[in-house]
Amino acid sequence: MTNQKTNRIYRIASIAGDGIGKEVVPEGLRILEAASKKFGFELQIDSFDFASCDYYLKHGQMMPKDWKARIGGHDAIFFGAVGWPEVVPDHISLWGSLIQFRREFDQYVSLRPCRLMPGVASPLAGRGQVTLTSTWSGRTRRENILRSAARYSPAPTEKPSSRRL
Repeated sequence: MTNQKTNRIYRIASIAGDGIGKEVVPEGLRILEAASKKFGFELQIDSFDFASCDYYLKHGQMMPKDWKARIGGHDAIFFGAVGWPEVVPDHISLWGSLIQFRREFDQYVSLRPCRLMPGVASPLAGRGQVTLTSTWSGRTRRENILRSAARYSPAPTEKPSSRRL
């Protein structure tokens, strides 16, 4: 399939956000562009400046009222990071952007499959299928995470572990 041209165009809403997001999103977009050339699909990248603390400082809110209409028709949202607690408290930045995305698009968790690499020692070895998930910021209060997770997650099938991997 390498270098074959298709008529598929993927519309991506790109939102760098704050901090490290401003550094990693441009690099991630370069990777997506390289993949599109190699595998023969097109990308339409639309960049947005909201969902950032800079936007909040200018507008007094994390996102415009029509944010969902502006990004909701895209095939994917490529979102960097949010948060700058020294400038905008987490309860404003996270609940005003990231958690809005997750609730409106039913994306309560960022699910990432994980593969062990041959010859690399790992604490995950011998555990069968492993899936890594990340919930909102570690700075967010534990009670809010658990309350939101209970609202949006199916009933657990096993007792959750607080052990860090």
